[in-house]
Amino acid sequence: MLVESFLWLTLLPWLAQALGPTDSIQDADPPQSGYLPSHNIDPSIVGSSIFGILWQNSYDPKELWYAKPLVYTPNNGKQLVFLASSQNWIRTVDAATGSAINGRKVQEPFLQSDIGCTDIPDYIGIIGTPVLDPNTETVYFFSKGYKNGASFGGVGNGIYNFYAVDINTLTDRPGFPILVDGHFADNDPARYFIGGTVLQRPSLALINGIVYGAFGGHCDKYNYTGMVLGISTQPNVGVVSLYAMEASPFAPPVVSDILLEQGGKAGIWQGGMGLATDGSRIFFNTGNGLGHQNQDTPASGRTLLSTLDECVVNLGIGANGKLSLSDWFEPYEYIGLDAGDLDLGSGGVALLDPAAFSGGSVSRLAVAIGKNGKAYILNADNLGGYKLGSGGTDNVIQSIDAAGPIFGGSGSYPLEGGFIYFTPIGRPTVAYKLGRDAAGNPVFSKVGQSAESSAGRVGVGVPTVTTNEGQPGTGILWVTDVDAGLRAYHAVPDANGNLVRISLPPTNGLNKFQRPAFGDGRLYVTDVQGRVTCLGSPVALPLKCTSPVSFGSVLLGSKSTQTVTCTALIPINSLAGLVTSDPSWQASNSSLPQGPLSAGQQFSFPVVWDLTGTQVQDAKDASYSSVSPGVKSGSVIVYTSNGVAQYSNSYPVSLSGIEVSAKPFLQLSPSEVDFGGLVLGSPGAPSGIDSSFLMTNSGNQTLTITGYGYTTDPASQQYQNGSATNTGYDIGASFTSTNLPPLSGQINSGQSVTVPINFKASAIGSLHTVFRVWSDGGSQSVLITGSATTAPIANFSVSTNEGGYDPSPAMDFGRVLAGTTATRRIRICNSGGSPLEITKSKPPIQPELRAENPGSDLHEGQFISPNDCAYGAVDIAAAPEPVNSPDHAVSDSWTLNTADVNFGIHEVKISAVIYSPIVGPTLANGSARYDFLGCYNDASGRVLSQQNTPLNNSNGPCQTLCLQNGYTFAGTEYHSECWCGNSPPPASKYSPPSASKCTFSCPGDSTQSCGGDGGFIDVFYDTSKYTPGCDSRPCPGSPGASGPVINPGDAQWRYLSCYLDPTTPPAKALSPFSELPSDAMTVAVCLRYCQGLGAVYAGVEYGRECYCSGTLQKAATADDRGCTMTCAANGTEFCGGPSRMMVYEYGTSAALSVGPTAGLA
Repeated sequence: MLVESFLWLTLLPWLAQALGPTDSIQDADPPQSGYLPSHNIDPSIVGSSIFGILWQNSYDPKELWYAKPLVYTPNNGKQLVFLASSQNWIRTVDAATGSAINGRKVQEPFLQSDIGCTDIPDYIGIIGTPVLDPNTETVYFFSKGYKNGASFGGVGNGIYNFYAVDINTLTDRPGFPILVDGHFADNDPARYFIGGTVLQRPSLALINGIVYGAFGGHCDKYNYTGMVLGISTQPNVGVVSLYAMEASPFAPPVVSDILLEQGGKAGIWQGGMGLATDGSRIFFNTGNGLGHQNQDTPASGRTLLSTLDECVVNLGIGANGKLSLSDWFEPYEYIGLDAGDLDLGSGGVALLDPAAFSGGSVSRLAVAIGKNGKAYILNADNLGGYKLGSGGTDNVIQSIDAAGPIFGGSGSYPLEGGFIYFTPIGRPTVAYKLGRDAAGNPVFSKVGQSAESSAGRVGVGVPTVTTNEGQPGTGILWVTDVDAGLRAYHAVPDANGNLVRISLPPTNGLNKFQRPAFGDGRLYVTDVQGRVTCLGSPVALPLKCTSPVSFGSVLLGSKSTQTVTCTALIPINSLAGLVTSDPSWQASNSSLPQGPLSAGQQFSFPVVWDLTGTQVQDAKDASYSSVSPGVKSGSVIVYTSNGVAQYSNSYPVSLSGIEVSAKPFLQLSPSEVDFGGLVLGSPGAPSGIDSSFLMTNSGNQTLTITGYGYTTDPASQQYQNGSATNTGYDIGASFTSTNLPPLSGQINSGQSVTVPINFKASAIGSLHTVFRVWSDGGSQSVLITGSATTAPIANFSVSTNEGGYDPSPAMDFGRVLAGTTATRRIRICNSGGSPLEITKSKPPIQPELRAENPGSDLHEGQFISPNDCAYGAVDIAAAPEPVNSPDHAVSDSWTLNTADVNFGIHEVKISAVIYSPIVGPTLANGSARYDFLGCYNDASGRVLSQQNTPLNNSNGPCQTLCLQNGYTFAGTEYHSECWCGNSPPPASKYSPPSASKCTFSCPGDSTQSCGGDGGFIDVFYDTSKYTPGCDSRPCPGSPGASGPVINPGDAQWRYLSCYLDPTTPPAKALSPFSELPSDAMTVAVCLRYCQGLGAVYAGVEYGRECYCSGTLQKAATADDRGCTMTCAANGTEFCGGPSRMMVYEYGTSAALSVGPTAGLA
C-alpha cells in the first residue's frame, strides 16, 4: 500500500528537494497523522540490548525545551539536531554524538513572572516547534521577548519576533527578524496582534513559501484573541495574513485595556500539536471563547462564523498565502464546554492517510480530540457545522468516548487495517481499529489498550508511530509521559487486546506534550529537568550487562532474586551507584566492587523483586493502594565514573516479570464505559449506541464464571440477575450485551473476552448501572453510564482556622508566626452522579504563600468521583525574621474551574499577616517596646557604648537590661554580648536584610539571632523614645549615606512616599491591584510592568512584590519609615518593607492603553 507519509513529499513539492530521507524538519508530518515510516527504526533493534542512550545533554539552569527538536542533514552529509529553548537559545548539535556545533541567544526571553500564569515556568521564549525549509537550509520560528531587546517590562511591553536563521551558522537571514506586533486581522480590522498577551504554542507549518503559526492565551488571562498568522519566507515581505478566531459582529467589541478579558479568546494551543495541512488547507482546534454566535439554530460549516470558539476549523489558503474560512465544526454542547473549561482546543487535528482511512462517501478522515474527552471522527471535506446531526446533535461520522481528557491529540498507523491511538490523562493508551458499517462507511472499534496508565496529570504527549521503511509488522507506537518517560509498544495489539510493551532504557519524566523527533536510527526527547536525550544504536556504553533481566512469574507475597553480570568495556574510575525505578525492585550499592575497573573486568550484583508486602488491590497489608497481576517492568541503572570520554556514564538494565495470583483472578477493563449522549426520539435511538469492555483472567489458573448481576446502588449489595431479551442479555436498565460468556464458562489464564454492550434509553432518568461478574477468581464491577446520568455537581469550600469549611472563595490565614508554616485546604466535592473533572487549576507559587503540592493537588485533568472530595493544601511558609519585626502581609490566589457548567471560575483569594515573636518589655497595648531597627556593622567603632554579658543572653533579657538602665537602644552581638546606648547607630553601617549578616544564635534562645560573623550586631530601639529616620537607616540625600537608596523614579514615574498599608481589607496601599511577585524584582521591573498594564500607580513591597493600580487608598499612611527592604534583584535600592509600600505615580492622570501602533513604532 502506498501511504500518505510517502505521498506528502509529492503533495508538498516545496519541501521535496534536499530533504534527507531520515530527517525531521517539523513536528511529525504535515498532516499531523503521526505516522513516520522513514527513519530506520527497527523494532527488533529497539527492543534489544544494543538500543540505548547515546548521549544526554544539559544546558543552562532552568532552560527547558517545549519546542520539539528538528533533525536535518546538511550538504556535508552529517546529520545534526536543531534545538530551540524557552530561554530563546537556539543550538545545533551533532546528531550522533551530541557535540555542540553552534549556539546563539536570539533575544532575552519573556519572564513568566510578568504574565502570572504558571503553565510554563520561569521563561517564555521559543515554545512552538520551528519548521525548516531544506531548499534554503533555513529554520523559521517565533520568539517571545520585550520591546527594544529589554530583559523585563511587563505584559504591555511583551512582543513576538519572527526569525529566519541559517541552519549551518544560526545567523539571521537578510530581512529578518520581523516584529509581529501591531498587525491587524484580515477578518476584523479593529483587532490587532499584542504579543504580550498571547502564546505561540502549536508547531509551525510551512506551505508554499509561507510559515503559518497559531496563537492562544496564557491561562486565559488578559485581553487576547486566538489568531493564525502567515509570514512570507521572502525577505522584507513580512506578515501576509492574520485571521482572528473572534471577529465582528458577534465577538466582544475591541477594548484597548489589556487587563480586561474581552478579546474573545478562542485561543489555539493544542497541547503543542502542529497545524495540520494537506497543502491547500489548514486544520486546527480552538479553545473556549466569549462570542457564542451559534445558539439554538443549526448552521452549516460552509457559512461564515465569526466566533470560532470550541471549533474544528478549516482555513483555505488563497493567493499570496491569504487565509479564509472554508469549513468548521462546533459541538452542539460547546457553550457548556466553555463554561466547564473543557476545551476542544487542548488537542489538535490529525488528517489521516486517505489511501487507508476512507470508505463509502468519505474520501478523507480527520480526528479531533480535546479536554472534553471525545474523539470526533470527521469528514475532512465536510466537517459538520453545528447541530446538523440527528436530534440537533453533532453531524460527525463517529464520536468516541475517550474516558478522560486528552491533551495534544491522536496518532495513527495506516498499515495492517488502520489504527488510531490516544492517551487520556491517568488512563491507558488505547487503540481503535478501522472497520466499516453496512454502507461501507468507516467506523472505529476499540481493540486494545496498554497495561500501563499515563500520568494522572496534564502533559502526556501525542502518540506517534514509526515503521522500518514502511514495512507491515514493524510498527512501533511511541508515547511520552511526564512521569514514566518514554514508552514504546508494538503498534498492533495482540489477540488479547494488549498493546505489547517494548523494553526501552528508562528516561526521566519527559517535558509536557512531547513526542520524539526521529533521525537516522535515532530519536530525541527532552525531559522535565531540561535534558536532551538521544536514544539509538550503536550505543557508546561503558558496560555490557545482562539485560533485560527476567524474573519470570513471581507470586504476590513472595520475592525473587536474579543476578546481573556486567563487563567493563572501557577503563572505569569507579562505580558511582545503583538506582532502581521502583521500590519493589531492590539493589544495593554495597554489592558493587570498589575502586577502578579495567576494560574486560567483570562484576556481578543481585537484584531482588520484593513482592512480600504486595497484595492484590486493597487486600490486607498491601504495600500499594492498587496492585493487579500481570506483566511489570522496571530498571536498575548502574552509574559509572569513566576513565574515557565520549561514553555514557550510566547503563540501564531492564527488569521484567509477571506478578502472579496463584488462583484465577478476574479483571474488568475499563472500569467505566461511558456512552455519552443518546437523544430520545432521534433516528439513531432505536438501534442505540455500541461499546464494549474486556473480561480478563490475570490469574495462574483457569477462571470459571459463576454469576452476573447488576444494580444502580452498589452500596446496597443487592444485585439483580440478568436475563435474556430479544436484543441480548439484560445487564441493567437500558443496557444489554449481545455476547456474554455463558455461566460456568471458562477463561484461560492470561486470556481476555470482549463483551459488547448496547445502550438504549427508554426514558430520561438515572441511566447507569453497575454490572458485576462473579467467578472463582473473585468478583469485579464495571460502571456503565449513558448521557442521562446526572451531571456532576461541584461544591466548593475552604478550610477555616477553626477546623471547619466555608463556601466563601477567600482564605484568610490571619496572623502567622514568622519561621512557622500554617496550612489550610481548598476542598472541591462532587455531589452529582458522574465523575467531576477539574478543568482549570492555577495554584500560587510564592516563596511564603504557595500550594503545597502544585503538580498533584487539584490538578487540571483530575477526576473527582461522585460523593467524593479532592483537596488542595495551601501553605503560609513564613520565613524566619528577627524578633520584634514589623508585621507584613502576603496575598495571592488559586484559580479553579470544573466541568460542572454551573460552577464557573473560582478565584480563591489567599492572604495572611506574618508576624515575628515579641520579646522583652512591652507597651500597654501588648506590643513590643523595643522594635527591631536592623543589623549593623560593629567591626570598626562601636555603634552602642555600654557592654553587658548576661547569662543565657537573648534579645528579650538584653532589652530589659537596657531599659532598666535607661537606654534607648539595645543590641546583641557575638552570641553572648548585650550592648546598650542612647545614640542611634549610623545609617552608613546599616546592613540590609538581603545581606543576611546577623545569623549567630542566642544562647538563651537558639531561634533568635544575636549578631553575626564579622562584627555585626542586631539593634533594637525604644519606640517611646525614638523614631527611625535617615540617621539610622539610609535615605536618599542624607549626609554620609551609603548602601541602598530610594529610587526616585524616571522621566515617566515619580516617587511619592513610603506608605503603611491599611489594617482593614484589602489591606494594601494600592487597591484594587494587579500583583507581580518575582525574585527578579527591581523598581524598574515594577514600573515597566505597571506601565504595560496602563496603571497610574506602581508600588513595591516586601522586596519582591509589585502592585499596579489606578487608586491610592486614603487609609494608607504616608511617610512611614519602614521601607527598609532591598529589592530581590537589586540590593542597592529599596523595595518597600513588611506591610510598607513604596508608591510611584505615572506622569499623567489617565491610565495608559496599548494601542495598535505600539508594535509599529
